[in-house]
Amino acid sequence: MNFLQLVQTLRQECGVAGTGPITTVGQVGQAKKLVDWLNDAWVEIQGVHDTWHFMRDTFSFQTVAGTGDYTPAAAGLTDHRYWFKDTLRTYKTAIGLGDEQWLVEWEYQVFRNTYRFGLQTTQQGRPVVFAEKPMDKALMMGNVPDDIYTVVGEYQKRPMALSGDSDTPAMPEHLHMLIVYKAMEDYALYESAPEVMSKSQRGYSALMSQLEREQLPAVYLGNPLA
Repeated sequence: MNFLQLVQTLRQECGVAGTGPITTVGQVGQAKKLVDWLNDAWVEIQGVHDTWHFMRDTFSFQTVAGTGDYTPAAAGLTDHRYWFKDTLRTYKTAIGLGDEQWLVEWEYQVFRNTYRFGLQTTQQGRPVVFAEKPMDKALMMGNVPDDIYTVVGEYQKRPMALSGDSDTPAMPEHLHMLIVYKAMEDYALYESAPEVMSKSQRGYSALMSQLEREQLPAVYLGNPLA
């Protein structure tokens, strides 16, 4: 379901009289409350766990010769939360994937004292290691690129609100009712509707358990010590 369909479903499940709404944009009164409650529910669900699979995505950007640091914005990301640092690879763009190599993470202070010290600050070459700059989460390349390289990897997205009618939540579609059930809780509290609250809690609990089974990393036991 898209944003508009979810709000329409919320109205029906809450038993609000009337029809629609026909859009999520520019609403007032009760319709605006439904839109806001639905959006709040979606943002909250995204933040329940830090490692949702549906919040994980890939990235790719090209370096600029002589430029060593690349913020999430420079990498073309508007929803960046954190990097999966063990996924970073790079290859010379002109050669392609046959040139792909791992980028190895260094601790920031060690990196800074090695690659951002004296003449090393301007020394250029193929990037082989990186560190994350604490201040702006920039990826700092060592060496500073001497050519155009493509950097690829994965990152975790931060919670994002829905805005347009056709916006669709990134979570699995067969569990979209979870968002509706969560939003019903706000309606029930506002309207003092215990029957809506009861339905909300039952539905949310069941679907959240399913989402966690499907969209959280598996837990593996380590090898025995002896």
